[in-house]
Amino acid sequence: MHIPDQRKEASVRTNFAPFVRTFTAKSKVLDIACGQGFILQMLKEADIEGVGIEFDDQLVEEARSAGLNVSQAEMFQYLQSTKDRFDGCIASHIVEHFPPPKVLELLQLINRVILEGGKLIIITPNIADLRRAVGDFWRDPTHVRPYPIEALDKLLLRSGWKKIASGYHSDKRFSLARTIVHSIRNMLIGHYWRGEDLYVVARKD
Repeated sequence: MHIPDQRKEASVRTNFAPFVRTFTAKSKVLDIACGQGFILQMLKEADIEGVGIEFDDQLVEEARSAGLNVSQAEMFQYLQSTKDRFDGCIASHIVEHFPPPKVLELLQLINRVILEGGKLIIITPNIADLRRAVGDFWRDPTHVRPYPIEALDKLLLRSGWKKIASGYHSDKRFSLARTIVHSIRNMLIGHYWRGEDLYVVARKD
């Protein structure tokens, strides 16, 4: 079962712009489960060759109609069989749909198709953020479990990746007053307002 991204394109662009800049012009980047193709469009505009994988018929047609390069395939089968090689990969809001053994397999298969020195970006919901923890994460019936940064670190290490960056991210731009309120809450009860998503950037060495 696939649930497409319901956010508006403008919001998606704000969210993913920092990650697209991780890759250099003329590079070739794989976008796994690319959905409507928002990230692929941003890669194209940055003069980066984006290749998408998507299983859903309607989403594939939508992305292709926008002139984007999308293969209709199940991601594990594609990664096992493709002869293409890439300079990088984006896996956004994917790992939370699988148990740890399948995530490990996915990371190993991505490693197979990435050139030496290539980068992998993983973006996933941050369960330590109270908005996620109290309901947002579990509203999606396809979510299996959250993956904190520490869990991803271990899976990446076991699958041949070296982490080079990680952190928390939000596409929301809070007012000064809201930022102050969140800072006070974090000081009082812990860091529970620090971004709806977390990210990890890893390199194939």
